[in-house]
Amino acid sequence: MDYQVRSIKGSSHRGITLVELIVVVGIIMLLTAVSITVYGSFKAHENLEIATMGVVGALRHAQANAESGKADSPWGVALLTSSVVVFKGGVYALRDISADQKLDLPSGVFAGGLSEIVFEKVTGNTGGAGSVTLTNSFGVRNIIINAKGTITY
Repeated sequence: MDYQVRSIKGSSHRGITLVELIVVVGIIMLLTAVSITVYGSFKAHENLEIATMGVVGALRHAQANAESGKADSPWGVALLTSSVVVFKGGVYALRDISADQKLDLPSGVFAGGLSEIVFEKVTGNTGGAGSVTLTNSFGVRNIIINAKGTITY
């Protein structure tokens, strides 16, 4: 018996050419490069938003502790380069370390501006107004605290 591969009449057996393969690989590489760039920008934006919400949350937590008279003490927030600490006491350097609550900022986000905000017992007022600046490769976010303790961002 003789086995032969026969083509169906009218069909054409054609493979993929090298040019077609190079074009497909080039398109995939282009889409990958664009995706990586967009993802990096999205990640930086999200990290800045997460840091903003974390700092605002820490400020509101310290203010609520002070207003409620928790531990009969003022409460504050210290902004370090890459972290935020909610502390009990009138000054960060003389705080009660056992009450510290630390929040690490997302990678690439750095805090500037005010380094310490203290809220008075019962009133929740601060000693002065100022702002906290959070920066990363995406941009800058400002959190403003006035003397009455109002937080805007």
